[in-house]
Amino acid sequence: MTRLTRRFQRRALIRPNLPYYVWRFVGNGARTFRALTTSASFSDTPAVARELLDQGIVVGPSDRFLSDQGRVALASSARKMLDRSRGEDIQAILAGTSSPDDRKKDFLVNLFPSQGGTHSSSPLLKLALDRKLLEIVSLYLGVWPCLHSIAVWLNYATEDPPEASQLWHRDPEDLKVIKVFIYLADVDEQHGPFTYIPKTHPFGAQAVRADACRTKRVDDARMHRFFPPTQWRVCTGPANTMILADTVGFHRGGKPTSGTRLLITFTYTSATPFVARPLGVKGHPAWLSSAIQRYAIAPAVRSDHAPTHKSSPGSP
Repeated sequence: MTRLTRRFQRRALIRPNLPYYVWRFVGNGARTFRALTTSASFSDTPAVARELLDQGIVVGPSDRFLSDQGRVALASSARKMLDRSRGEDIQAILAGTSSPDDRKKDFLVNLFPSQGGTHSSSPLLKLALDRKLLEIVSLYLGVWPCLHSIAVWLNYATEDPPEASQLWHRDPEDLKVIKVFIYLADVDEQHGPFTYIPKTHPFGAQAVRADACRTKRVDDARMHRFFPPTQWRVCTGPANTMILADTVGFHRGGKPTSGTRLLITFTYTSATPFVARPLGVKGHPAWLSSAIQRYAIAPAVRSDHAPTHKSSPGSP
């Protein structure tokens, strides 16, 4: 199944086709059945999902996308990550006087590296597995999702030209992907807001036009030829602004010109992603309260209630 669909990596499908149906109903059959037969628990999630299906992106205050439990987890996570960002080691990085082991890009520090696994009691894990958020993701993907990764990014200004994720690109993780970004401090134009081109996502109205731009990374000058800036959605907003986007659609991470940008990010895929799932969980999260949460975390941690069959790496 993976070989059949991998040729569509970093490409937005224009319409459902055989690889899509294989991806959804064969590779993710049990998850598709769950998505089709489980009623929405929150009255407003179908409307959010419809906006996602139309635009490829939704943006708003976190209260719109999270349950009461998710809001508590966000508040706890925000406090911890804001404190972490103010630590002496991080401030030394920003000042250019040290080089951290977890620094993967010259413009970004990951404050929540996941190499050692995420502890089951982490408020970030509770936030990522919020039932309302998972329901929105499921309604969009058409399958009960897998939590693929968790990160916390601190972006800072550099004098270098845009590079890597600061250039326009599509993400490679799966046929359809939802990434969530939550700003932990105000983000305006100078802080490097996330920017997206609506309707360039799979089955979006601009997917045909976007398919003409095949290079892996695209600078602003080239993107102007396909989509003028008037069609770019620049996601500025106050702290606790939340963005859900299918990042198979064209997007770029912002390049701060001053100050920093601090955000939490989660990635959700199917159970048969193209890119290996880095998430690992230490300990058993006894607080899980629903089947969709258990499916989302399997097989990062073994659960008696989660499916046990295997289909591909990262798939329960």
